[in-house]
Amino acid sequence: MNIYHSELADEFDQLLAKREQELCAVLHAREAQAESGEARAEVNDFKDIAIEDSLAVVDEVQAENAAHELEQVLAARRRLHDHRYGECLDCGEPIDLRRLSAMPATAYCTGCQAVHEQEHAALARH
Repeated sequence: MNIYHSELADEFDQLLAKREQELCAVLHAREAQAESGEARAEVNDFKDIAIEDSLAVVDEVQAENAAHELEQVLAARRRLHDHRYGECLDCGEPIDLRRLSAMPATAYCTGCQAVHEQEHAALARH
């Protein structure tokens, strides 16, 4: 298994910083739109209202997802600067470099991530 090592710190810091900027831009655009009270289009009938409501829900979910991912990115950057990046937060084992390359903000190895997903699914069912 290829694992993260400190020589890759600059590369991963740049990846995480870029993603942080992208997410901040998404959230700032959403805030600016909300503050301006900007409407998408003039609402003429029930179909238009339904479309507007659907778009508002999608926008809200996207903003929530961006905020959650931003938290993960910031936490990953803290781990990087604390020299704990690349270690699973649950088991302490190294996270495969392929996983980190695909998802630089990941905090868990694949095994521990699977456990978290199963627990989340079980909670969602109840």
